[in-house]
Amino acid sequence: MAAEAWQIVLVTPGRKITSELLPLVSSELPSARVIELQGYPLDGKLGDAVKPGSICFLDLITDQDRGLEALTNIGKISPHVPVVSLVTDSNPQLILQAHRLGAKDFLTQPFTTDQLRTVIEKLSHLIPELVEEHGRVITVIPAKGGCGASTISFNLAMQLKKSGSAKTLLADLDPVTGTQTFQMKLKPGFSFIDIISQGAALDADVWRGVVQSYSGIDVLLSPQNPVEGAQEMGDTRPILNFSRRLYDNVVVDLGNAYGEWALSAVRASDEVFLVTTTELPALQAAQRVMNYYENHNIARQGIHLIINRFNRDVGLTKEMIETALQTEIYQIVASDYEGVQRALLDGKPIQASTNIGKQIQQIAERILGVDAEKQKKKAEKSNSGGGLSGLFGLFSRST
Repeated sequence: MAAEAWQIVLVTPGRKITSELLPLVSSELPSARVIELQGYPLDGKLGDAVKPGSICFLDLITDQDRGLEALTNIGKISPHVPVVSLVTDSNPQLILQAHRLGAKDFLTQPFTTDQLRTVIEKLSHLIPELVEEHGRVITVIPAKGGCGASTISFNLAMQLKKSGSAKTLLADLDPVTGTQTFQMKLKPGFSFIDIISQGAALDADVWRGVVQSYSGIDVLLSPQNPVEGAQEMGDTRPILNFSRRLYDNVVVDLGNAYGEWALSAVRASDEVFLVTTTELPALQAAQRVMNYYENHNIARQGIHLIINRFNRDVGLTKEMIETALQTEIYQIVASDYEGVQRALLDGKPIQASTNIGKQIQQIAERILGVDAEKQKKKAEKSNSGGGLSGLFGLFSRST
């Protein structure tokens, strides 16, 4: 059972605890079913609310004594249901007492998203039957506008489908300049804004009414008009968590590297690709993006660098770029202006027989583990100064 299919049983005699906890649950587990039991089940019976995958959040704040009595009896009647005690942050003795009576974990008031994430992760490890395999999220980000990240996203989704991903979604989550509608020649219709507005009511039927189909993949489009206040947009995880249930692979075209909208997608992703070109402004922008993520506790090693429109006869070499950015290049994608423009005009993927098509296919195969047996060799970093010193100075000044 996927985490998004968990059933939350909230035991509390009042609405105060409910109003504090439910928004967090809706954000982290948007498809979870929430059942409220008002009052304490002193006989330990949770009734018809209990099923495999249920988690009980038990209020020990409103009435400590009755809450502990209920906890004792829940452990006797429904030992398979993990109980998370809700306590105040100033009562460590109560936390210990609840643990001795069988509580698996606890949340302290005021409840926070980070607390809830930690509890979900812990329960997933303690009780493996709560989780199952779910889809992979692959986020593609441009170092700056015009680097070709949307083209990479579109063609990567198509190559994943071709390479064995039975259910594939391309999600254009760019709230300002989403281009997949144009790129795929689709008619504007519903967008991810319609998904967000559903909140806890989102289900598979609603989802099918919003996404469009294109050559065997599903496409979640961006809104036709730019979203006002896009920089203040919230969390992508309700969309990504739900889509994991339906698809083997979800390719996210993010459009922009900065802000909470982007950070939430990067943190929720299994693979993150940063697309840049060999022009110095684009490479400087890539360095800034990686520094920004490091400052937000996202490791540089988790960002896969794609060099797009690479021409070995013009500009910096692969080794120079790796040394300057202090990271290994994951994939080089060749420059083919005419081939890309022809595909855009036709509303079709880049031909698989081209160099670009083959290189994007290599990315898809690595994601799917097709070439997992192949040993990657790290390029030897050049320690020479000379012609590179000015380049290093440029990047150091930009950080």
